[in-house]
Amino acid sequence: MLYVAVVLSGAVAWFISTIAAGGAATLLIPIIGFLLGAQYVAPIISLASLCSNPARAWFFRHHVNWQVIAFLLPGSLLGAFLGAWSFSFMKPDWIQIVIALFLISYFIQYKFGISTLKIRVRQYWFFPLGMLIAFLSGLIGATGPILNPFMLNYGLKKETLVGTKSINSLAMQIIKLGTYAAFGVLTFEVIGYGILLGIGAILGVYYARHHLFHIDHEQFRLYTITMMFIAGVLMLAKHV
Repeated sequence: MLYVAVVLSGAVAWFISTIAAGGAATLLIPIIGFLLGAQYVAPIISLASLCSNPARAWFFRHHVNWQVIAFLLPGSLLGAFLGAWSFSFMKPDWIQIVIALFLISYFIQYKFGISTLKIRVRQYWFFPLGMLIAFLSGLIGATGPILNPFMLNYGLKKETLVGTKSINSLAMQIIKLGTYAAFGVLTFEVIGYGILLGIGAILGVYYARHHLFHIDHEQFRLYTITMMFIAGVLMLAKHV
């Protein structure tokens, strides 16, 4: 039953994550923590992401914005290494609280019609953004929704946003997993559960893509921002 629960968790989380451009890891943090233990969260979710992102990147390969990738990916690779390395000796719970408040505040601003990120995001911003967000991802295991407001403000929509994030995440997870392995975090048990979660993730991505193609940009934006709020609440709830 534990194995079935892990696969189903991956399917549901990545279905939601695909139509909302992120949030699978945040949804899974309390679930994986409850089922397997908090120490397994970051490496198992990273391995599952490595399984799911090739599928998501393939399904949305014609929509990738390679100009954004050119700036985002180098920063993400550097940040992923530093974050995964730091994971071996740091337990920065306070970072999750800051991220949670950011995600919730963005939802509140959107809900009440307050303009967010008035300064237009420039292409070169994605290098430092990628480095910071990948660092935090390697450290706490879940930061995907943080990048969404910047990508939305830059002008990426629906399939383009999902496809671009998938390419970046795929490369980032490879670096994170290699670093986890080098520092002894990636055990055979972690690999087994990560693959099970990844199988569920691939199923979730497959079924979600059909829904994504049939919604408009405003629906997608609402899904995305709602997912940011849910992710923020879940992260904050861990520390209350």
